[in-house]
Amino acid sequence: MGSSIKAAAGLALAIFAPQLAPMLVGAGASATVLALTTAAITLVGASISGSALAPDAGDIGGVDSYSGIKLQTQKSNINPVPEVYGYHRLAGNIVYQTTNAAVSNDDAANGYNRDYWAIIVMAGHTIEDIVKIFANDDEMTSLGSNKFKLEYVHIKWYDASSTATNVQSIDFVTDTTGATSTGATLNLDSVDIPKDTAFLAVHQVFDGQQNKNTQMANVATEIKGKKIRTITDASTISTVLTYSTNPVEIALDLLTDGLSIADADIDISVFYQAKTDCDTYGWACNIALIQQANIQSIMQDVLATCRGQIVHSDSKWKLKIDTKNQPTVVALTNDDFINNSLNISMKGNREIANKIILKYINPTDQWLSAQVVKEDTDLQDLDSQTLSKTLDIKGVTNQTQANQLAEITLNTMRYSEDVSGNRVKQTPLAISFGTTVKNADLEVGDVVSINSDLLDRVRKFVILSTETDQSGLIQITGREYCETHYKNSSGSYLI
Repeated sequence: MGSSIKAAAGLALAIFAPQLAPMLVGAGASATVLALTTAAITLVGASISGSALAPDAGDIGGVDSYSGIKLQTQKSNINPVPEVYGYHRLAGNIVYQTTNAAVSNDDAANGYNRDYWAIIVMAGHTIEDIVKIFANDDEMTSLGSNKFKLEYVHIKWYDASSTATNVQSIDFVTDTTGATSTGATLNLDSVDIPKDTAFLAVHQVFDGQQNKNTQMANVATEIKGKKIRTITDASTISTVLTYSTNPVEIALDLLTDGLSIADADIDISVFYQAKTDCDTYGWACNIALIQQANIQSIMQDVLATCRGQIVHSDSKWKLKIDTKNQPTVVALTNDDFINNSLNISMKGNREIANKIILKYINPTDQWLSAQVVKEDTDLQDLDSQTLSKTLDIKGVTNQTQANQLAEITLNTMRYSEDVSGNRVKQTPLAISFGTTVKNADLEVGDVVSINSDLLDRVRKFVILSTETDQSGLIQITGREYCETHYKNSSGSYLI
């Protein structure tokens, strides 16, 4: 059987691997090079916003299809090389495969066994570790030194190299003892695996005598993904690359390593506070980028795991978490509003959901799609119907986190509070107003208090958007901010 070689397609974002070249076939090799597909960045506008303040989440195909795709070994010339943040179970992309009888000996005495050799790319970057490897549903035994085995399948994994790696120089595991031979010794093709790719070197024995293991095994790994820079304190981004599941540090990597935004343009203290919030709440992001997508969609998926919002203000990029106990940055009165521009409104009950379905990935069920549901039957009786909203959040792999996000989302859509801070089954107020440069420092995510004759009392609002026109008029929109949004029905804080 002749070998076939495919190009390792570019990442879901070309910002990570823009020059991933096709594999080169050595002289005399019997191989085919398939077309290279490289994704491009689509960046619309200067602002990248997440799902914190408006409860929408990114959705590329949905969690169901996402979990199914990432568990299957792929052979395609259009699939991107995965980028993996945090901990995940996923399959890879076959970029080289061939068969011969270099070890098994293709003769009658050996049952006409054949050897299958393959390179499966797992990620387009340096990784922390591959913890487990599965052949079909069978967990392979670790032999140490990055080697794993079953009776008929033997694998060694390699971290990303700064230079291309030739198949002939790679050590393949040849039997269950962990013995290895180089690709050259095994008569494999002289083919370069592109740099910056973590991959598996796979050997599988096709047993013709007992008619066993006659199909290629579906290989999947549990992997600790990309090493990224971490935020060590309110003024420092570490230069040391390490493993992180914190969604704020992942978002930082997307901005700096992905979009080449300089550290000087990052408000590190705001990012650090957001990181600390995520650590305190136990909010993590474990996400594999396996499909081509623009930067907004990927950033949205990451920020959806922590109700985060990225804004650009005062020449700095900032990341804020929609969270409890936020301080009031300014108290506004009628004197702050231009020409009685303050408008206060409230959506009708039947316009918004009374049931939240949040889909996430469940590691305890083969890393497949799962869901949590938060609903209020009293609200449904009040609305005379059930109104559902579904959120697909691929980066969440923890049921507790999924429950918290779902309940906070329902709370921010359907509940307000009275003067004593008790929950009220009333949709939060929405505001909009025009103001002057006096309040030019207000930004998305800030909490302000408003004292106006249009309100029954002083209320707090969180800013959702700010726009400035050429005259200097600043138009601001927001929604009511309530501590009850971060509490369950018993009054205990969810986070």
